[in-house]
Amino acid sequence: MDRRGFLLGATALIAAGCARVPPPEVSGTASATPSAPPLAIGSDGSPAGLLLAELLAGAVAAKGRAAGTGPAGPDWQASLGHGDLAALPGFGTTLWTELSQGREAPAAEDLLPELAGLLEPEVGLLAVPGVDAGLVWLVTEETATAGIASLTRLRGWSKGRRAAVPGPVRSRADGVPGLEAVYGAQFSYDVVDDPVQRASRLVDGQAAVAAFRRTEYLGASGLVALVDPDRLSAPEPGVVLVAGALSDAEPDTVLAMDAVAQAVTTDALVDLQARVAGGGTPSEVAGEWLREQGLAA
Repeated sequence: MDRRGFLLGATALIAAGCARVPPPEVSGTASATPSAPPLAIGSDGSPAGLLLAELLAGAVAAKGRAAGTGPAGPDWQASLGHGDLAALPGFGTTLWTELSQGREAPAAEDLLPELAGLLEPEVGLLAVPGVDAGLVWLVTEETATAGIASLTRLRGWSKGRRAAVPGPVRSRADGVPGLEAVYGAQFSYDVVDDPVQRASRLVDGQAAVAAFRRTEYLGASGLVALVDPDRLSAPEPGVVLVAGALSDAEPDTVLAMDAVAQAVTTDALVDLQARVAGGGTPSEVAGEWLREQGLAA
């Protein structure tokens, strides 16, 4: 079977040439094929990434194939290439930046083809077209009402004030470097990786602005996105990296993953995180959504 034709939404099929690494520890649901070892679905550790991994694992388990989630680990390309890791959801620009070590990502129409070219052979790529993890800069409603409603207003006003950002935004071209070069921002920056804590810093006045992915649940209301007239922040599509060997051995499993990739949206991811914050576990919340979408019994 031609994997390029099989992997729906894929731009290339590719595979790791690194040393073999042990699979991550996973916890999942038993399937109707107990003799097959559980598939390991990796996660980047972020709330959105963890839920994406749980959705993939749940969809696969609903087809009778044991699967569970766990940390992707630093050698995720090797794990995918050798099949120790079955799949890994992620975000296009973030992965491109990590693999290319470049500063300015390609145009949106070129991003996924270039990302596919950076992956090792025998790693396939599924597009997640409904998810946009692009960056957005938020302020409180009070700040916006006071006249700071656009990134163009940051020059001068930002001097002596603080901004809260996740770690990767410090070096990304569409993050802090771009904010300073394009809009003349002069903030001092605090790295706060947890999005709810980042939002709390805005609400309690510890930060004047904060950067977020559009896929992040903030746990706070009344925050306003600053207008970005120079289009510093570009859309960042979701992706699912798949072990190439899996498409040969278990095409139905990859089809189940692709069904999730085609169905999930940015708003759905935010809503799922809100459900977890309300007391559900990621696996329970993912299972409920899959049933709502007709992707699980």
